[in-house]
Amino acid sequence: MPATIEAARAGATTGEWAQALRDVFGSYRAPTGVGEAVAGGGGEDLAALRDEVDRVSEGLGRKLKILVGKPGLDGHSNGAEQIAVRARDAGMDVVYQGIRLTPSEIATSALQEGVHVVGLSILSGSHRELIPLVVEELREAGVDAPVVVGGIIPEQDVAALREAGVAAVYTPKDFDITRIMRDIVELLSDGEMPLAGNGASANGSA
Repeated sequence: MPATIEAARAGATTGEWAQALRDVFGSYRAPTGVGEAVAGGGGEDLAALRDEVDRVSEGLGRKLKILVGKPGLDGHSNGAEQIAVRARDAGMDVVYQGIRLTPSEIATSALQEGVHVVGLSILSGSHRELIPLVVEELREAGVDAPVVVGGIIPEQDVAALREAGVAAVYTPKDFDITRIMRDIVELLSDGEMPLAGNGASANGSA
């Protein structure tokens, strides 16, 4: 604390102060809780979704894989974790690394993991700035997987996100998570989505 007060008096910014702490201590990543989450029942709808995931995975040549990412400083993880858990329960491979990721970190993970689709959760209001940055980083990294976005997103911003390359946008009115999963599977249902990373090859284009 004394050093923090001295830095403030000297005119150091919050960003400089935080970066100094990161340089010394690193960045803490709390457990996401997704791996330990109990599977929901889901009933017939989830069973049918699992069958569809299996069918599409067979066409893709391996299990359908989704990355769920939270770009920026948004600390609300509940929605992203619900999506990650439902995707897992539907039979997908799920990559979820928690909150506060940079666009570059998301792109790198998508490339290394060879995902088929990228789902972004954002509730901070910075979607118009961050989402296009993530899409740009993904494309520059060679990841052509479709990008799906969910969060507090005004209707008037949806068109801009689609123009930036987003395949689908979901807001709180879209509360049926199984339906969202079904939409994602349909994006890949032709079995010809491009893959990236880990030696994956593409048969077609998005």
